[in-house]
Amino acid sequence: MNQTAKADDHNKKEAATPAAKSKPKKQKPSSKPAATRLSPDLPKNLLSVNQVVNDKGELSGQLLVKATDKRGNEVHATLDVKELALGRCEGLAHFAVRAGMSSFMSPKGLRTMAAILPESADKEVYVARREGFHSLQLQGQRYGFYVMHEKPYFFGHKPPLSVVVINEAGGIDPPSGDLASWQKAIGIHLPGNPYMLVSVLAALSPALARALGLQILILMIVAPSSMGKTTLQQAGRSVRERADKIDDASGTTNGLRVKMEQHPDAPVFFQDVHKAEDMKGLMGLCFLVANGGQRLTSTANQKVQAGDELSCGVSFSSEMSFMEMFGDSKMSLPEGFSARCFELVLQGPNGAFHTLPEGMQAHEFANQLKRACGEHYGAPWAEWIAAIAKQPPGKIRAWLPQKLKEAETGLLEGLDIKDRVTLRLVSGLAVWVVTGWLAINLKVLKLKPEVVLKAVRLVLREHAARQAHHTTPIGEKVITTVRDFIDRNANRFPALAMFGRSDQSNVMGYTKGSGGEMVYLLLPGVLEALLTEKFGLQMALQKLYEAGYLVKNSEGWQMQVRLPMEEKLRKRFYAIRASVRFDGETAD
Repeated sequence: MNQTAKADDHNKKEAATPAAKSKPKKQKPSSKPAATRLSPDLPKNLLSVNQVVNDKGELSGQLLVKATDKRGNEVHATLDVKELALGRCEGLAHFAVRAGMSSFMSPKGLRTMAAILPESADKEVYVARREGFHSLQLQGQRYGFYVMHEKPYFFGHKPPLSVVVINEAGGIDPPSGDLASWQKAIGIHLPGNPYMLVSVLAALSPALARALGLQILILMIVAPSSMGKTTLQQAGRSVRERADKIDDASGTTNGLRVKMEQHPDAPVFFQDVHKAEDMKGLMGLCFLVANGGQRLTSTANQKVQAGDELSCGVSFSSEMSFMEMFGDSKMSLPEGFSARCFELVLQGPNGAFHTLPEGMQAHEFANQLKRACGEHYGAPWAEWIAAIAKQPPGKIRAWLPQKLKEAETGLLEGLDIKDRVTLRLVSGLAVWVVTGWLAINLKVLKLKPEVVLKAVRLVLREHAARQAHHTTPIGEKVITTVRDFIDRNANRFPALAMFGRSDQSNVMGYTKGSGGEMVYLLLPGVLEALLTEKFGLQMALQKLYEAGYLVKNSEGWQMQVRLPMEEKLRKRFYAIRASVRFDGETAD
């Protein structure tokens, strides 16, 4: 469906104006006032012909033509002036068919139209071909507006020309329910569930990124299976669209990119990102999103040009952190990525939830939210965009700097963070905080401002604690697996002094040293079989090392140990400190 944002009433006014200054005579109302300035040689149902400008206010070499079809519906098309001049009428023919211009459906008729249309062009218009934020520069002034549901919402002053929405790619479905119903079903649970609130804040923030020049921060929700990762994503997605399902990230990099491009200046959600086919390609997309960048593409004549900009917000979920996924792929995490992606590791008392409705278990609450996200969705986003557009020009931009500063100060309170990577991450988190404060001011969210700051500060402090102790959910699972294995097989680890002296068929390894200095020397095949299939060997070894349990030297993960029977003989083992068997005891 096509819709004109700004009513073109020029022709209507002209039709109502008398031809002379004498006393006006009574006239019959015109059935097609917009056509009064068009050539009589053009189809009678042609309403207007306008010149199209690009986002820099320059003529694009295209015409926007509008007509009514036989059912009275408006039909739009953009036609290339050069093509018309060369007599190439394919696009014009398609438009004529849609508009029911049967008398012109001949080579001669089309050529006649092609010759006259450029001379009939009247006003200049801008054509918005997608949803999301648009920036238009005219006569040294910049105008911003957001397209949603076939309509532009101007963030500030309106431009001095018409904006026409022709969104051929389609957009999101209309909201289901209103803001009150979303609040009753979903929003009411935000104050007691900081992880869910963070997911909602991350979902709302992309609408402001390009409009106000704010940082886009990628959200990565990390937890083992059945901890509520998908439910948090569903709550965030319900802000804008139906959210009972979340797209899987297991496709190709190009497939993921296409999905991202379909959500400009809006959130897009992917689950099970650890199943992505091309981790390096995925990382490239993440950097483009976080940097607000464009890809370079090659045209048929080998000219390099900028491709579509990735301006979406992205929410991932995974059982593994990016560091773990990269370690498993024998790749290193790109420098600076930690400043562009915030990993929310679920460690609430009920996984994803801190507060449950009375008498309800975590899985029951998750199922309830899933149903709600399939029934109540879209209204917060619609209200969000409309409310921003209603603000006086420049009000939000003037309010923003001080609030960002307040948010950063509040987040850093009580934390000793000095490294520039984490400080940049805090700047991104401050955007989420300010997004929440603005949504509260505009009555999109029913919360107290301190609740927003408290929620984001909580996840930041959890992040800082994990950094200090090098722990992750996957790391804990690796440690637990090794601990349980040694506990179950403690009698199959004789002292190294017994090497070669008795039956070795049931031996898993050996022990060396005593007390706090004792280590378990696991046979390489034993530990590799235990860890490889379940976790990926490289990642699991890295986690054991980071936790202080794996003894590593310059030789690599394995250690060469001198055998007692002959000093010249050595054998390789994985050396695991005995402290791994005892919760809370970690080597210095």
